Amino acid sequence: MITLTIDGQQVEVEPGKTILDAAKSLGKVIPTLCYHPAVPAAGACRICVVEVVAGDRPGLVPACAYPAKEGMDIQTQSDRVMQSRRMTLQLLLARSPGAEVIQDMARDHGITENPFPERAKQTGDKSEKCIMCGLCVRLCQQIIGASAICFDGRGPDRKVSTPYNNQSDVCLGCGACAFVCPTGAIDPADYSPSPIEKIPNEFNCGLDSRTPIHIPFPQAVPNKPLIDRDNCIRFKTGGCGACETICPAGAINYDMEDEFVEEEVGAIIAATGYEIMDPSIYEEYGYGRYPDVVTSLEFERMVSASGPTNGELTRPSNGEPPKTIVFLQCIGSRREVNGKPYCSNICCMYTAKHAILYKHKVHDGQAFVFFMDVRAAGKNYDQFVRRVVKEQIATYVRGRVSKVFARGDKLIVRGADTLSGTQVEIAADMVVLAAALVPSSGIRELSQKLRVGFDEHGFLLEAHPKLRPVDTNTAGVFLAGCCHSPKDIPESVAQAGAAASKALGLVCHTRLSREPTIGIVDESSCNGCFECEGVCAYGAISAKELKDKKGNTLATVANINQGLCQGCGACAATCRSKSIEVQGYRDDQLFAAINAINR
Repeated sequence: MITLTIDGQQVEVEPGKTILDAAKSLGKVIPTLCYHPAVPAAGACRICVVEVVAGDRPGLVPACAYPAKEGMDIQTQSDRVMQSRRMTLQLLLARSPGAEVIQDMARDHGITENPFPERAKQTGDKSEKCIMCGLCVRLCQQIIGASAICFDGRGPDRKVSTPYNNQSDVCLGCGACAFVCPTGAIDPADYSPSPIEKIPNEFNCGLDSRTPIHIPFPQAVPNKPLIDRDNCIRFKTGGCGACETICPAGAINYDMEDEFVEEEVGAIIAATGYEIMDPSIYEEYGYGRYPDVVTSLEFERMVSASGPTNGELTRPSNGEPPKTIVFLQCIGSRREVNGKPYCSNICCMYTAKHAILYKHKVHDGQAFVFFMDVRAAGKNYDQFVRRVVKEQIATYVRGRVSKVFARGDKLIVRGADTLSGTQVEIAADMVVLAAALVPSSGIRELSQKLRVGFDEHGFLLEAHPKLRPVDTNTAGVFLAGCCHSPKDIPESVAQAGAAASKALGLVCHTRLSREPTIGIVDESSCNGCFECEGVCAYGAISAKELKDKKGNTLATVANINQGLCQGCGACAATCRSKSIEVQGYRDDQLFAAINAINR
């Protein structure tokens, strides 16, 4: 460690650190424009100058590029430093009068107007903002490894461009140059012949974009960023690596691979969640054709403070607040043809909630709700919906909508009011579709691995709808949430608690208690054909070798795992040699029961 003094305060830093790094460790802010931790410092903007008083050659030096040395005495706010910064900012303001960051810095240093108005005029918007710091050029060349942009021209005509002023085929469209530009002068679209790459943010339903390094959602556990290998420049081209360079914790490891971890467990709780049905299959509603037709989940993200618009509700088409909004319920639900015959359970409640949120965001707005009938059966649910109606937060119209189409900048919602027997047309700014809930993709493959049945809609089946609502027919596998059926948060929490209790009750004992009605094998008559193994839905049958006292194998017969067997009898019905019977339903037991009745 080396020791130096900055503005009268001593600080210890590691060898090789710059004066800027040392100042940051003391909490001192030294203004700079051309510095970024991912790129080697060049000291191009000269705004970060500080004065070396003692311990080295005295004078003004750039803090971002000058190494800290033992015994140095640094002044960051001396008269010479402030005079130099003011002169630099005056020149930058004359060169780039359109850069707001330069204007703000100039005002902070007492510069209220351009001292060189005759040089303020430059050609083009970019030349009015660019300060020729070269940060974008060095980043593209040294870090990204593309060298798609360079400096062109000399003197006042110098600018950032591409070789021969043509759009560069080597440009990756990553937008890194615009990300590090201190003045906002860079537009990557000027350099790249292909569209600039934007990664849709899955958590916000693709309404905004994210970076390759991102935290999946605000409440993620663990709340740490991950690297999207499919979009990261490092994995696509072998270049970049900026995150590894600037990470102070050294947490970046590009060689880390996904791995499968095998664990022996005593119970499994399936909680795969849900997805919403794609409403674009119903062309009459215009989803996918009109940007102002959104799903309820997209609307939920729009009004969220952590959403793509920071909680401000605006129309996707023009960014204006929607003055009239229409909520359509049962989109795909309760449809025998081209839909789902079941009720999605949660739509009535969250539509009422969305109507309240809408009025909080747009006080003078008007909301309409088209519904078939209201199904709000939970505790205080009906009162919640009645509040929305009584307080005139939304106007409820009983009936279905036949068509949504555009007329000017409005969306015309044409439907029927079955209570009055009339046709209704509403000119709306936004339409929100309450799409049907469907099981998560891949749930059928999961059900086969867990040996759990599923219904005709893809939801996992419970052992008994009333007596065993969270159990499955496979011992040790339990259900929680929307993998079982559409349900809201309170019901999901209750089922999750029940499933956790069941799992805890199963694994906290050293011995397993179960029903005695299981299959048994008569090893003396079993011929080892193993047709029973193929029909067992629970994977309870395996091979067993019969050996003599010397360890020689005499025969291979079927063996039934008593913990997995559910006593369905499929193996007994399949066995040709009649070597398998279900305990409690053996022939002698059945005959004894019949004889007891006859007595």
